[in-house]
Amino acid sequence: MKNQITLTNVIRRPRGFRSALAALLLLGIAASSSSGQVLPPSSLPYGYSYEEWSAKLWHFMLGQSTNHLDSLGSPDICSGPASRVRFPGPLTIASVGGGQSPPATTNHIIVPEGTPLFFPVLSFWQDNGACPLSAFTTFTADQLAAFVEAQWSLATETSCTIDGVAVAGLEDPTNTIYHVVSTPFSYTTAEHDNMLAAAFGAAAACIPGDFTIYPAVADGVYLMVAPLSPGKHTIHTLGVLGPLSAPYTKTDNTEEITVIHDGHPQL
Repeated sequence: MKNQITLTNVIRRPRGFRSALAALLLLGIAASSSSGQVLPPSSLPYGYSYEEWSAKLWHFMLGQSTNHLDSLGSPDICSGPASRVRFPGPLTIASVGGGQSPPATTNHIIVPEGTPLFFPVLSFWQDNGACPLSAFTTFTADQLAAFVEAQWSLATETSCTIDGVAVAGLEDPTNTIYHVVSTPFSYTTAEHDNMLAAAFGAAAACIPGDFTIYPAVADGVYLMVAPLSPGKHTIHTLGVLGPLSAPYTKTDNTEEITVIHDGHPQL
């Protein structure tokens, strides 16, 4: 299960066939733009830390079926104001390796007014999965967290613009306050056409559908954007892994967002 892939902003890196799964899928004040406000991790947006939100995002991502890739995921397990948060972005899969990068992607989504958005700029995860099943490793959550923190040193650039306005504080991926290691999480593969089998082919064919893996830990730079005003908005993210002059891979993603008011878009 050690082939390299990309799940939108997520880049998987190999660590040897029998080792834990490794994947690379993303300042003290709120950064603001002309249309939205990025809520800092210290604010515990909508009742959860960024560490907890990143775990929820990955739990959702890895549990999807490739037959129905949701471009606007919901945490589902939240209640109250947190239930309004959505995870924008398609979960396209592309191979990455040998200096290759996935193509730039553009996603078009429609959200109701009052919808916060949480998404990675650049992110990765690790767990103990391997094929055959007997090759599963037994690293603890703390050990997996140490692995992903070490791998994060390969990140060299993260940036985001909201309606053309740059989000401040992302210039240094290793020191930005938006860089967090998730709380340990589990995920359950889809009953049919699960993400692991689609991403890693024969290397993951042994992992069946409706199979739960725990623990898993993610590392990355993420942003929680407060509800955008009705109308059209554009969020653009860029993440670079490796030297800027010759990156190992680069993600370049654009979200074209229409926020509707009372069921009608404001054009």
